[in-house]
Amino acid sequence: MFLPALTPPQRNRAELLDLKSGSAREVEKSLRDIARINKYLGGVKVVENALWPLLEGRKEATILDIGTGSADIPRYLVEAAQKRGVKLTVFAADLLERHLQIARRDGAGFSTIFPLGSDAFSLPLRDQSVDIVTASLFLHHFRPAQIVSLLREFERVSHLGFVANDLVRDLVPLAFFRLSAPIFARSYLTRHDGAASILRAYTASEMRGIVDSSGVEATVSEHFPYRLSVVRAARLPPRPISGKM
Repeated sequence: MFLPALTPPQRNRAELLDLKSGSAREVEKSLRDIARINKYLGGVKVVENALWPLLEGRKEATILDIGTGSADIPRYLVEAAQKRGVKLTVFAADLLERHLQIARRDGAGFSTIFPLGSDAFSLPLRDQSVDIVTASLFLHHFRPAQIVSLLREFERVSHLGFVANDLVRDLVPLAFFRLSAPIFARSYLTRHDGAASILRAYTASEMRGIVDSSGVEATVSEHFPYRLSVVRAARLPPRPISGKM
């Protein structure tokens, strides 16, 4: 643990974006807020630090980003991959069409990002049909049994593994979020949903218990500040040795 833990009771309070609340303008503002939070408060960094080791030695890869929102993380990853000489094709999946409309517009200049309307519990993909599944600020929306189902579905469709990053439930990030609302929560949707998300989130210990019960061999790690990751690196069979013995 990087900082002292001040863990409040978990509260399963519905989030307004999930309830399809708000005008199109407010939804767009809220998704911009989420992109800002991902960029400056650790979400993108957590995904990147886990992703590149999984793609070591590859020049091309496919990613399925679950609960993509405006597809801000897919756009960031595609640009970062280009600098590394890696071509990423990303399927940016979200259940809500109003989110995908913004993802399509914001990603118009990205030829390798494809918005996809999909239910994360029943993905329209064959087994091991993408290299990696990513999910950011997604798992806390669900209860433990649902997370077990999601992790198994992530494992089913991914070839190399998956990377999920999320919040850690604690009073310190809750207080910080409320104080920094003018910067990170310009939409009333975000002001409500941000606080609700922190209180719905899991501690790293709680998430480890959920992962253990899923039967999926994934690692739960904590990251500064108050983030956690759930990462599965698939154990692939060794590549055949070419050449003469």
